[in-house]
Amino acid sequence: MKKLIVAKRYAKALFNLALEDGKLSEYGQELQGLAQLLDQQPEIMDALANPLYPEDVKKSVFRTLAEKAEMSPVLRSFGTLLVEKARIRYLPEISQYFQRLTDEHFNVARAKLSAAVKLDDAAIAKIAETLSKLTGKKIVVEFQQDPSLIGGAVARIGDLVIDGSVRTQLQAIKESLKRGELG
Repeated sequence: MKKLIVAKRYAKALFNLALEDGKLSEYGQELQGLAQLLDQQPEIMDALANPLYPEDVKKSVFRTLAEKAEMSPVLRSFGTLLVEKARIRYLPEISQYFQRLTDEHFNVARAKLSAAVKLDDAAIAKIAETLSKLTGKKIVVEFQQDPSLIGGAVARIGDLVIDGSVRTQLQAIKESLKRGELG
């Protein structure tokens, strides 16, 4: 719970600064890139978050990282603040919440689309268009192939699930047969 509260506080602060500067996308991309880098390089995260290391060493490590990544001055300051306040370990959650705030600002919804077979870009775009009409938001689709669906597709947008899979239809028929509704 504390992790979420801390992440929201820092993400909102950076979000408001990004709005002021007119650099919402830029800061978001930098933040996401930093979160991914630290996820892929856990030893760097350990060096930045480990309480056994002196703060000046952690700041030096972050400064070097920021220079090599050519971070903007705002993200350098933000990252340094996270290191100083021992909040750098919350970076993945901060990045996720920042993305959520950005999506809300631009009226974007993220959909997870699963289908039994690989869909081409045109099919995914058509599904995104349909979901957009349904939700009234611009839809960004993350596609994943799932052979267990047998056929059809399943779309998830937050709490909304649209399940047009053959697997679910077969399960519904099975339940109906069990209850004696068919036949």
